[in-house]
Amino acid sequence: MSVEDRIVDLEIRLTHQDNTIDDLNKTIFEQWQVIDQLTKDVHSLKERLKALTPSEIDDAPYIPPHY
Repeated sequence: MSVEDRIVDLEIRLTHQDNTIDDLNKTIFEQWQVIDQLTKDVHSLKERLKALTPSEIDDAPYIPPHY
């Protein structure tokens, strides 16, 4: 294998690695967007739960866990 062939092979491998890294970065970015949205949703739900009065909670229909 000549030096030129080895260089070409390395360039091809580097290009594939660059593509893989780009794909992984996109995936991580999308996952962080989902995590951020879920965090906001949980925070919103916590605030709504804090805003409920005890009477609103007590008026909710209760189904025993054995049903």
